[in-house]
Amino acid sequence: MDKQDVASGSGITAGRDVNIGDTSGQLAIGEYIIQFNSENLSGKELSELIDNLNQKRMEETNLKIINSYNPSILPNLPPRLREFVIENRFLELSKNLEYLQNHRILLISGIGGVGKTTLARALVETRPANVPIPFWLDFNKNQSATLGDILEKLASYMNKTDIASFKTEGRDAGQDDINKLTAELRDRDSVWLIFDNLETIMDSREFHDEGIDLLFTSLRNSTHQARIIVTSRTLPVLKNGESLIDVIDEEKKELKGLNIDFGIDYLRKNGLDEVEPAKLEELVKGVDGHPLALKLLIDIVKIFGINDALDDLSMYQKSKYDTIKKARKLFDKLAGDEKELLERIAVFRQPESITALKRMFTDKTSPDALRKLIDNSLLETDHVGNYWLHPLVQEFSYDDLENKMEIHKLACEYYLSLPIPETRTKKEDVLSLIEAHYHACLAKEYDVAADIIFDNGLHRDLDKWGNFKMLVDLYSGLLPDNPFENKILLSSMVTHSAVIGNLARAYNILGEVEKAIEYHKRALIISREIGDKCGEVIELGNLGNAYYVLGEVEKAIEYHEQGLVISHEIEDRKCEGACLGSLGLAYSDLGEVEKAIDYYEQALVISRMIGDRRSEGIRLGNLGNAYYVLGGLWKAIEYHEQALVISREIGDRCGEGSDLGNLGNAYHVLGQVEKAIDYGEQALAIFREIGDRNGEGTRLSSLGLAYSVLGEVEKSIEHYNQALVIGKEIKDPRIIIFCEENLKSLKNSDFNW
Repeated sequence: MDKQDVASGSGITAGRDVNIGDTSGQLAIGEYIIQFNSENLSGKELSELIDNLNQKRMEETNLKIINSYNPSILPNLPPRLREFVIENRFLELSKNLEYLQNHRILLISGIGGVGKTTLARALVETRPANVPIPFWLDFNKNQSATLGDILEKLASYMNKTDIASFKTEGRDAGQDDINKLTAELRDRDSVWLIFDNLETIMDSREFHDEGIDLLFTSLRNSTHQARIIVTSRTLPVLKNGESLIDVIDEEKKELKGLNIDFGIDYLRKNGLDEVEPAKLEELVKGVDGHPLALKLLIDIVKIFGINDALDDLSMYQKSKYDTIKKARKLFDKLAGDEKELLERIAVFRQPESITALKRMFTDKTSPDALRKLIDNSLLETDHVGNYWLHPLVQEFSYDDLENKMEIHKLACEYYLSLPIPETRTKKEDVLSLIEAHYHACLAKEYDVAADIIFDNGLHRDLDKWGNFKMLVDLYSGLLPDNPFENKILLSSMVTHSAVIGNLARAYNILGEVEKAIEYHKRALIISREIGDKCGEVIELGNLGNAYYVLGEVEKAIEYHEQGLVISHEIEDRKCEGACLGSLGLAYSDLGEVEKAIDYYEQALVISRMIGDRRSEGIRLGNLGNAYYVLGGLWKAIEYHEQALVISREIGDRCGEGSDLGNLGNAYHVLGQVEKAIDYGEQALAIFREIGDRNGEGTRLSSLGLAYSVLGEVEKSIEHYNQALVIGKEIKDPRIIIFCEENLKSLKNSDFNW
């Protein structure tokens, strides 16, 4: 077939496949090589290319490939919107196309409402002619999706039922099923996978679902032919500490507002064509070209006319503050009678149901208020029962809310009215309690917020699941800015002391040991001042544990023995068992293992007597470690396996990580090093997931030793160095000494550094 002209002019040309090597300014699209210069490329030329690609997709060879997939439903891209995007975003489109030639994952990021989804949808039009309609998954409409849900959708899309075999086998999806997917992607010609609104399934920057984290880790690290496009407000970080993309500056495509010229063009084409260019430029700059803000302006012009609308908008400043101020003026005019409702809805920090929104209705609220807000682009919905405000709208709406405390109290009451699962296994099961606590604090209902934690056992659940950062947030909300001053927010000093002590314990586990000690000492002083013997025992034990982490074992023993005496006096069996177990740890560290076993066995008897399954698992693990030290490896394994069963039964992630790590240690000594590494890697993943820095450092150092035994010296050094960094951060001398000595040993070996 002869060369065909796709576009005229110097900006872009196309021809049959040739060997382009590393030639810059060339872009491969299907069978075509595009010669382009980003500065000269025009929207018209890009539009002509897309039309040509659509023609190519109708050829018999391409149709056969395309029809072998079950196409996803793509977001609508009406002709006028497509024309607008191609004309006003052609530079972003061309750069993204160029990027996809040599990279597997493209991340389009930016603030909400800036047009990430629309850009990704337009990018679909430029895909190679032999690539089928992409797989498209909008997480905004699938916020509860699991790994299994995603793999099932992909299996259907690719007509590859084997990827979803876990469903017929009656088990949860896992890494083996992900491997089937990546193997299939490796064997096929290029397939495009688009994951839209990824931020909706993340906690901050991390995935809240472990299986989905595994999926994106594999898509990032494995070899395959797929091209993956992700839209997200934030840069996702995987649980192994790596970013979803490698180099932020080069690979994160931050989508900004419209270019000034394009923004002016957009306003002109939508009713502001008679406004002088300087004023249009001022308007566009005022919101940094943000498409939603410009759309609100256009809507105001349509309702109130150009003169009235621009009278309020002509004094824009370029700063962020004045941008929001201007947007609020838009909101005032457009919202009308719905303004009060919009302000009250602004207290919600996550998508909510219509029931939640109606809790914010007043006697003056119109029955069709929500519909009007949606029609005016002020309230967003996924049309499956979730409603939320665009961040820009929420910011100025909440800023105008006068009775914030009253409305947060209403929100708290709403969340407390929601049912909680009888069996709770993950943070998502208690999100309503977390939200209720958040709103109670902002309503200054601090006693209510504390009751939400303690009466519902929320602290025990989050502790068990390893959500220590969340615990820090919850406890911090109940304390004044300076928790060491005499002012308190709670009516009960006992509760105030418990909050400080529990916050300290979370800091201890997160590796901020010296900070934890400072808080524990404050809680101990309060407990003694108010005569709270139980609280005193708890804080003595916590201080002992903190000093144990710092390697000050004799000091730890001193605190635990004081606590043991008081627990006997007040006949508190649970505290007695905790003190005995902690003393066992300390004496084991001093080499008095038989004495440690005696303490552990006493503690185990108490745990079983009072039915405390979690502490029972901990004591079994302690006994396992003691017999490990004495050389009774099979007995140690027996205890650790019993402990692991309990940890998994009760959902104790901390305990599970410790039990897996301990089993790894035992198998290492038995010479089964690869099995030891398997257990160690499982434990490391858990500790990273829950943010346990001490556990992470300990596992990394153990894995470093295991890899050195296998002769994988570089891997060993890598793990030692990572552990050493953590050890120094949390000031754990045991980790530091272990890693430094082993690194020194490797350095003195024959390995060439």
